[in-house]
Amino acid sequence: MKWLSVFSDSRQKILELKASKEKLLTLAYHPLSNTIRITADDEKRVFLIGSKGFRKKQTVLQNEYGIRMGQLINEGGQEEHGNIDVYQDHYNYSLHNFPSKATIYKNDDVMAECELPKISKSDNHDLLMLALCWYMTTSVRNPEEVYA
Repeated sequence: MKWLSVFSDSRQKILELKASKEKLLTLAYHPLSNTIRITADDEKRVFLIGSKGFRKKQTVLQNEYGIRMGQLINEGGQEEHGNIDVYQDHYNYSLHNFPSKATIYKNDDVMAECELPKISKSDNHDLLMLALCWYMTTSVRNPEEVYA
């Protein structure tokens, strides 16, 4: 998988997650309102992004109603390793600089590896990893059967 930067200006950044040539999801980040819009398959969602903590930095993902859907916590103040919780699923992540790559683990099993785009120092990859974990756990990826 690979994150590609499609468009970027001061008001929004648009990125796409691709697996080979197939587009899995589109993420539009609006830094002024701290929102992200995710489009995956036929589902469109809006999430609020917040940061908490001083020593233990947390990036919090809330749905459009303000309910916490997930969080990313950096391990020991390092941005290269940490934990991601989305719904009731728990993941670990690690970032590698050359090439810029992220690996997401669940119970020591590799769940996903993706190439990350080059972004400025003021930005970080937290949103991309939260979006990827959301995509892996959501009903978009694993639809449940509904019986009438």
